[in-house]
Amino acid sequence: MSHSSLALTIGFAAEAVREEGPRVQCVAPRAATPFVADALHGAGARPLVTGTSPDALDAARGAQAVVLDLAALTAEWNDAIVATTARLASDGTPWVLDLTRLGDLPLHTERVDALLANRPAIVRVNPDEISGFGAPELDAAIVWGDSAERVTFGGREVKVPLGSAMLAQIPGVRTAVSGLMGACAVVTGRLEAALAGAAWLALASEQAEEQSRGPASFRTALVDALWTVRGDEIAEYLNL
Repeated sequence: MSHSSLALTIGFAAEAVREEGPRVQCVAPRAATPFVADALHGAGARPLVTGTSPDALDAARGAQAVVLDLAALTAEWNDAIVATTARLASDGTPWVLDLTRLGDLPLHTERVDALLANRPAIVRVNPDEISGFGAPELDAAIVWGDSAERVTFGGREVKVPLGSAMLAQIPGVRTAVSGLMGACAVVTGRLEAALAGAAWLALASEQAEEQSRGPASFRTALVDALWTVRGDEIAEYLNL
């Protein structure tokens, strides 16, 4: 795919999310829940933000995309998570795996391997937490860094602007970005979805910073900016 066609597809993806309102379930840490829900609503998606209870995992059957944040799963690990992601893969439901540690606890290799075997569409990796991660044989877009600063897929790498420094003051931003990627994965390919989700929030954050006076007003302005930023602006922001 050429740079111009990639940019065009990314722009269309954001508008398609607004038009179709995909159902996105995010299994996320409790502190992330409020902003993740607000951000996805702001983008036009229909979010369900849950923990890993049996009922919550059953709800994944009705979602069009699912996001699993490993920081929420580490303390509540159970075999149902693997079965849930296997079902998602079998049904062709795109899902996003965020390999985030819970505090200083190490990631367990067997847990990561079991989830990766069920073919996530997008995997988020922080090299500072997982040294030597090469994603061998994964047919997934790999999003590198805590701020999603670059995406690799099929031998291609695209850098993404970091957005406003104020994002560090908002709990749940990382999971919200994963949620936007999941929403976009419903309507477009893996590379395009990862780039669209990352750039969508980064661009909105820069616009929100211009309208805010501190973290509280920034948070509100950010949700509004997610609602108003256009797909063509997101594509242009990536400078492809």
